[in-house]
Amino acid sequence: MIAEISAIVAGVNAATSAIKRVAETTNDISSISSFLSTLGGAEVELARAQNSGSLSEGDAVKAALAKKQIQETMKEIKDLFMVSGNGQLYNEAMTAMAEARKAKQLELARKAAAKKQFWKEVKQYSAIFGVVVVLLPMILALLINFLLKNT
Repeated sequence: MIAEISAIVAGVNAATSAIKRVAETTNDISSISSFLSTLGGAEVELARAQNSGSLSEGDAVKAALAKKQIQETMKEIKDLFMVSGNGQLYNEAMTAMAEARKAKQLELARKAAAKKQFWKEVKQYSAIFGVVVVLLPMILALLINFLLKNT
């Protein structure tokens, strides 16, 4: 989990610095789109990591700081769009990001459900295997023993 949080934080830092560089050097806000998707993905991954409940204290602090950094960067991006007169484009971008986040969360939930179903099936097949390998020979042995004694 430490490496995962560190990778998310590194991605957030890279996207934030790139957005600031783009904002300082150009008025073409469409070039920010890839950084927006990076931030959106990082937001989902941070939420997933925080909801897993398996973060160490240090990772929890890193995650909280990264979340704060994402929020601040998103506010700067909103301001950049508004100042440039592209408020509608910002709203469209945020709608698209929200839809992408929902899709990613659904995909993660689907994968978690599939993993849970897989382990449920493994347990069921293990129980069946145990019955076939252990109980069936015992029953056959008892039956043979009973038949041999009664004949």
